[in-house]
Amino acid sequence: MNAKISPVVVRIGAIVAIFMSLYHLYTGALGAPEALMHRSIHLLFTLILIFIAYPYSSKKYRVYGRQIDFTFMGVSIAAILYIFLNYEYFMTRYPYVHPLSTMDLIMGILFTLTLLEAARRSIGLAMPITSIAFLAYTYLGPYLPGLLHHKAIPTETIIDQLYMTTEGIFGIPLGVSATYVILFIIFGTFLEKSGTGQLFMEIAAATTGKSKGGPGKIAVVSSGLFGTISGSAVANVMVTGQFTIPMMKRTGFAPHFAGAVEATASTGGQIMPPV
Repeated sequence: MNAKISPVVVRIGAIVAIFMSLYHLYTGALGAPEALMHRSIHLLFTLILIFIAYPYSSKKYRVYGRQIDFTFMGVSIAAILYIFLNYEYFMTRYPYVHPLSTMDLIMGILFTLTLLEAARRSIGLAMPITSIAFLAYTYLGPYLPGLLHHKAIPTETIIDQLYMTTEGIFGIPLGVSATYVILFIIFGTFLEKSGTGQLFMEIAAATTGKSKGGPGKIAVVSSGLFGTISGSAVANVMVTGQFTIPMMKRTGFAPHFAGAVEATASTGGQIMPPV
């Protein structure tokens, strides 16, 4: 976060985060709505929080920074609201058969660009550049040789898959995030703030803390312990990584190595027997 966030915007972000948490706790307990509806609600909450937490910070256009942020939020709300208002149409149409309307194309293109900007702000340029490269490949196929050659894919087909179905933006990865990962993030935050999470660290430290490479071994043991609860590598990283990665960095582990240790340990943790 490169720019100062005003107290009013912080309050708005807190309210959005509270409603997001309540929504996911409710759906986690009583069941989620249909996939497209559930995933789009989750993504809308996430996008609003991203544009609040990572404000536009260009010195050249700083005067218009918040206007730009709220514009992206408005596009996010409009694109998801368009799905809600036309939900029966989205559910009953045949993908790649029914032609897209002009509004479908506009909303799909604007929403895709908004997602690329949200990714750029939150995780850097690597993911947006990779996504743009694959999107460009759909158009450049006729000009490429050999195995890379293919017929150009129409914009309508691209938007159809990305925005109009649960195969693109609203696909399985977003579904996993909306159904499982977010609950463990909330759970992990509760463990951190309540002090309960320290229990995993203390058990792991008592077992391996005094041996050579102790912090790395603590990460492995704590991820294994939490894996008995979550069964998810991503959830393990989100919960135990909050403690173990900073601890490893403080004791001299290189940042990239600390992240790699936690990712590997959490991946192994998902095969632990459930408790």
